Amino acid sequence: MGSTTNMGSAGLLLVLIFTGLNYISATDPREGRGGAPNVICGRWSNRVVNIGKNSAAEFEAGKSTKRCTVLYKLTDCKEMELTCKYLLIDNRDPDRCKKGNVFTVKAAGQQPKRFCKRDTLTSDFPARSRGTMKIWYTGTTGMLGTGRYMEQGVKCTVVCIKQ
Repeated sequence: MGSTTNMGSAGLLLVLIFTGLNYISATDPREGRGGAPNVICGRWSNRVVNIGKNSAAEFEAGKSTKRCTVLYKLTDCKEMELTCKYLLIDNRDPDRCKKGNVFTVKAAGQQPKRFCKRDTLTSDFPARSRGTMKIWYTGTTGMLGTGRYMEQGVKCTVVCIKQ
């Protein structure tokens, strides 16, 4: 009788382990690691930030950043808004932002929007999303990376606007 109880316990343990592994694998590791809502980009960064009804998240990328990606997910909020108080990006193609550094915003259900030079997201013209919002800053190396703008970078805020 003791060996039947041990086998039943072992079977239950295996079921719990597999259930836990399925839960862990349900989150896509390519989305990035979780963490605090304020992201100061390093050279290469990839993060996931949850936006709740009373939260505000900061995003900051500077001249030394090569690629920084942040995926913002809504938790108990219905809509979020992205505004930038500082956006200065060196790019030799101001119309399409294809030659140099670029800041890209992709809201759920929309095409990605590229920003460069002195384009910006103000409170009058913000980026909004009712689902996820992915933003990324890509810095180039070489002549375009060292560029004309010594203080280039991005400083943005994401807030919940509808609970």
